[in-house]
Amino acid sequence: MAKTYLKFIGYMQIIAILLVVIGHSFHEYPDGINGSSMLAYRMIYSFHMPLFIFISGFLLAYTFELKKSSPAAFVSAKVKRLLIPFFVLTLVTFVPRVGLSAMADDAITLSWSSFIDSFILSDRLVIPYFWFIQSIFIMLVVCFFYLLLIERIYISQAFADIILIIIATLLMQCNGLPGLFSLNKTANMLIYFTLGIACAHFYPRIDKLVKWSSFSFLISCITIWAFLFFTTEYTAFFPLCSLAGIMMTISMSKIIVSSGTELFDHLLGANYIIFLLSWYFNTLAQQVLSHFITMPWWIYTVMSIMFGIYIPWSIYRMMLRHPDTKTVRLLSLLLGQTLKH
Repeated sequence: MAKTYLKFIGYMQIIAILLVVIGHSFHEYPDGINGSSMLAYRMIYSFHMPLFIFISGFLLAYTFELKKSSPAAFVSAKVKRLLIPFFVLTLVTFVPRVGLSAMADDAITLSWSSFIDSFILSDRLVIPYFWFIQSIFIMLVVCFFYLLLIERIYISQAFADIILIIIATLLMQCNGLPGLFSLNKTANMLIYFTLGIACAHFYPRIDKLVKWSSFSFLISCITIWAFLFFTTEYTAFFPLCSLAGIMMTISMSKIIVSSGTELFDHLLGANYIIFLLSWYFNTLAQQVLSHFITMPWWIYTVMSIMFGIYIPWSIYRMMLRHPDTKTVRLLSLLLGQTLKH
């Protein structure tokens, strides 16, 4: 594999974060449970988090040989990147979140038990989708040590990947795992991480076999994804729909790269800060403004999407312009940002 930045992965990250923000911008499914917004919500949720996790697995395997990090350096980097922002944002958001509980879909009480639970239980998190941070930290660390082990015992890469995928498949069947540090979510999502690892290991061969940049291939992926969505939703076969969605996104990203368009380039690098901060601006547009200003529901949705993407993006651009100031260095530390132009 060429030791260069894979731009299509950057576009996949952009598509994934756009889907996250859009998915969080439908407030209480305003046109009813059978309406178009609920259908759009379910379709987005059929693959957007598996997509994020697949990308993370791909990047772990892709960078494993390039960086050659020591175990201590790797874990330290992931603590700074993932856990520090998680704990900081949970800490500063807890009390305001309690105050907004009357407007929220899931209330949080002002108590020590609720405060502790908001750090460790997947169903009690202050920012609900932050389970991803806990899960991805576990996956990255465990799979990093697995890759180190495989490197030292000299078994074939293909065999090692098959073992990992089998383990992940078995874990998907483990119902009733505790929500402690999102172990339940991790077990359900590990399969996509391991497939991302395998895809990275065999990327050159796969890339030669599959015509990702073909519109006919993209249309085929969309058709298969839509068919699987409507036929496997609420069944044990639904992960196949998620995989079709991932393939669809790879194809879209490859087409964007081959077209030479720079329409989305301004968002490259900003996906993580959008992930971390978009909830605040989604909440402002939907939960807060909707209680004081009466407008058609779709206006709140559009505002939520635009606020959720472009206010965090503006903060990121400001940080890039002034990377050496004390304020930006502190923000970078607290938000796990590595500022690179």
